[in-house]
Amino acid sequence: MRRPAPQTLDDIRHPGPQAQDRLPHAFCHATKIEFRVLAGEPLLEALGRRADDAGFSSAVLNLSGVNLAAFDYVMPDRAIDDRHAAWYSDTHSSKGTQLEEAVAILGWRDGTWFAHVHAYWQENDAWHLGHLLPETLTISDDANISGHGLVGARFEASLDLETEFTLFRVKSDRNAMSGKTANALITTLAPFTDLHEGIAKLGNQLPGSGYSVLGLGSLAGAQFEDGPPMTGLISEILLQNGAGSPKNGKLSLPLRTVDLNKDLFQGRAKPGKCPTLVTNELLLVSKD
Repeated sequence: MRRPAPQTLDDIRHPGPQAQDRLPHAFCHATKIEFRVLAGEPLLEALGRRADDAGFSSAVLNLSGVNLAAFDYVMPDRAIDDRHAAWYSDTHSSKGTQLEEAVAILGWRDGTWFAHVHAYWQENDAWHLGHLLPETLTISDDANISGHGLVGARFEASLDLETEFTLFRVKSDRNAMSGKTANALITTLAPFTDLHEGIAKLGNQLPGSGYSVLGLGSLAGAQFEDGPPMTGLISEILLQNGAGSPKNGKLSLPLRTVDLNKDLFQGRAKPGKCPTLVTNELLLVSKD
């Protein structure tokens, strides 16, 4: 039995003590990367092997256009207990598809590589957005994957006391940068932190006058500058290409999202109107 859906932000209550740092982040060096994956390769294994070969501690990757064999995924849903603020749907299965848009956060869990993947795709004449289960993902056709490899900081899964979810957390290792300068940062926004305002504050700490933003996460409702609002308060999102702040320009955060009713939304996040539900895992990279 799932709990009723929250109707207001006050209905969303995480079970643990509120973390003091609402914008946890770590500076790092990001390198643009592109590599080829081959048909038949398990995706997680392929990504981890290439990160190992290049000496990266984490990566944020664009999987748009990648063809996958049959895989499993989940979607946002109401909590199944009296503690968590939200949960996942029952597991759904795809027969295989090409990902229209997709983001993968590559990090560590229990001492091995792990990936958090949100994707948008068409199947059976309908569009879907979901959280792909990484251990079920296999490449069905050769593909090029691009993104950023990171040194000096990494995403590492651990229990988050506030939400009681095992989530990617930010871990710093500046000694691993070997003289490289910090041109990026990674962050995991805390619950109720506004997506737009949080990114703007962090972006001001990067060198240069412009930066790009890549990542995924969840929102407790959202309003957009160029589209109808999402009123459902349990959702998952992925940021689209072009998210960021151009030199001396206005921060723009185009994103896709799906709510607990499976309704899809798209638009540029309106400042102060996109509160984080559980977390948002993000990479900000200076354009200079």
